[in-house]
This record gives sequence, structure tokens and C-alpha cells, in this order.
Amino acid sequence: MKDKLISYFNTKEKEIFDTFNDLHLIPEIGFQEFKTAEYLAKRLEASNYKVKTKVGGTGVIGILDSGIPGPCIGLRADMDALLHEIDGELVAVHSCGHDANCTIVLSVAEALASLGLPKKGQLRIVFQPAEETLSGAKALLESKEMEGLDYLLGTHLRPLEELSFGMIAPSVRHGASSIMEVEIIGSDAHGARPHQGVNAIDAACSAIVAANSIRIDPRIPHSLKATMIKSGGTAFNVIPGKAELAFDMRAQTNEVMMELRKSLLNAVENSAASCGAKAICKLRGGVPAAQDSDEVIDIARKSISYVLGEDGVSGCVSTSGGEDFHEYSYNMKGLKTTILGIGADLTPGLHKPEMTFNHEALIHGASVMALMVYEIQD
Repeated sequence: MKDKLISYFNTKEKEIFDTFNDLHLIPEIGFQEFKTAEYLAKRLEASNYKVKTKVGGTGVIGILDSGIPGPCIGLRADMDALLHEIDGELVAVHSCGHDANCTIVLSVAEALASLGLPKKGQLRIVFQPAEETLSGAKALLESKEMEGLDYLLGTHLRPLEELSFGMIAPSVRHGASSIMEVEIIGSDAHGARPHQGVNAIDAACSAIVAANSIRIDPRIPHSLKATMIKSGGTAFNVIPGKAELAFDMRAQTNEVMMELRKSLLNAVENSAASCGAKAICKLRGGVPAAQDSDEVIDIARKSISYVLGEDGVSGCVSTSGGEDFHEYSYNMKGLKTTILGIGADLTPGLHKPEMTFNHEALIHGASVMALMVYEIQD
């Protein structure tokens, strides 16, 4: 059966490339993936999946149940594109490769159904909206349609500097990320009488200096930096009583992220207070760090080796980038996950509108993911 799976994808190369081209031509931003969802739902229905649409907004879930007790295995792909300004206009572009992710997962779904797999348990195909806004996974979790999963497998193309074509990583160790927005409240005053007010710019600068002084365990990669500051108006002789800040936080572990959040909150509130101002802090967005299953990573390694040989097995890739795939393992107790990193000679980089990659990597990714499903349910 293993060789039959791999042979299936090799004989379906044209169809897989056509699927990618179809999806590439209908890029849609988060929670607006209407054409994409319709396309994917129709393809799943044609392979006899029980399909649920409008899950968590625009999500699509296809279910193939063997009727025999066994593991519930989920395959997840994100659907949304990004907006880029091109020739003065905002245009949606699949510059992060989510069209490739959907192609891989859809191809695996069709292959498994065609070959009468899984023999036991349930297969759940998950096309998730709005990964780029880090809100799609949360929407699917709130829908309750993810309940009952034992395993969840994901996939994502990696840039050339991380992985070359012909290699696949059994796990992409994304870091945790968080955004903290801060409103500094002081009081306006005339430029000639600063003692009658509280300068919010001074308090904001003090907050940034305090944030830059935070020290966490240097053995664990992390960063904290101010990414936005806004204050004052067009009258330059008015001392502003309000300022706005934003801080971006990154950490390779969830424990360090919690430490960063707590330290930043204390630093900003106390530094603002020392200037006579008040800081109102709100966490906006963010995702947890990867906490993938050793069991699933081991299955991934063996599957990659079977498809690409030992030279095709990369080590786990660590990246400071965030990915809301990890919301599932963070929030669903006992769920075993990994997200494959697909080497594709991808240049010049993710989130660049001119991004391109070797499409043969779609065959590699689909073959490995299908083999993993076979191994888990075997």
C-alpha cells in the first residue's frame, strides 16, 4: 500500500499542478475565502466526503468515516491570501503558499478516498480560514467541529534559506508571538506651561526604555520591541496628553512568552506612573509556540525517509515566525500534532508578492502526508 500511495501522486502530477493553478488564481483574504471554500467543498464532495461549510466563518471540513473504531486523523490547510500594494492598488496574492498547502491536503484527501483509506477510524479534512490574521484557528475551535480529533497534521512551504528542494522537516517549531497595545493617558498643556500637564510623549518614551531593559533567559530565543508610536497633533505648541504604542513580542517557548507579557505589563505601567501618567495595556492577537508530538514527529521522519530517502530528512526547523496551527494543540488536551516543513527552493521569501517555488515539492508533501495517515491508522 505504501508504494501504491506514492505511485498515485506520481501519476497524478498534472492534476495536482492544475489544482494548484486553480487555487492560485482565486486568492482571497481571511474570512473572505468564498470561491476557495466553494472549490474545495465541491472537490471533497466528489470524493464522497461528508462536507460541512461555513465552519468558523468560511472554513470547510470534509469527513470520511470508515465505520470501524480507530483514530480520528485531521489534515489541516490554511486558505487565505495576503494583501499587497501593487501599482498603487491593494491586490490579494498567495504570497505565503496557502494555495500550495490546500493543494497538498486536497490531493491527499482524494488519494486516500480513491484507495479506500483509512481502513479504520475517521479522516477529517480541515480547510481553515484567516491564518494570516491569527484568528482562523480560534474560530474553528469555537465552532466545536475540531472536537474528537486524536491527530492533526499540517504542512507549509519553507523558504530556501531554511530548506532546499528535496528535503522535508518533520516539524516546524514556530515561536509564540503577541502584540500589546498601550494607551498612555496624561493631560494636555500649553508648551509654555508644561508644569500644568503630563506629557504623554515623555511617558511613552520612558515606557519604551523600560521595555528595552527587560531581561529574560538568553538561552531561549526571544525579542521584544516597540513597533508603533503615535502622539500629538498639528499644533506643535501643545503638550499632548495622549499617546499610543504597540509592542511586538516573540519567544520560542510559551513559558518565556508568559514571562515577557508579565514583565512588559509591569514595565509599561510603572514607567508611565513615574511620569504621572497612566498606561492602559491590551493584548491584541498572538499565537502559542509549537508543542508538537514526539510520536508524530517520529512517524513523519520515517515517512519522509521512505519517500525521499535519508538525505531528504531534515532536522526540525525552528523559526521565530508565528502560526495559528499551534492553537489546536495548545487548546485541545491530548491532541497529537506536527506541521511539515516542505523544502521547495522557495524564493525570494514568504510574504513577498513575487514568491515562487518548485512545484514538484507538492508531490513530495502530499506523498509524505498520505503515508503518515496510513502509518497512524495502520
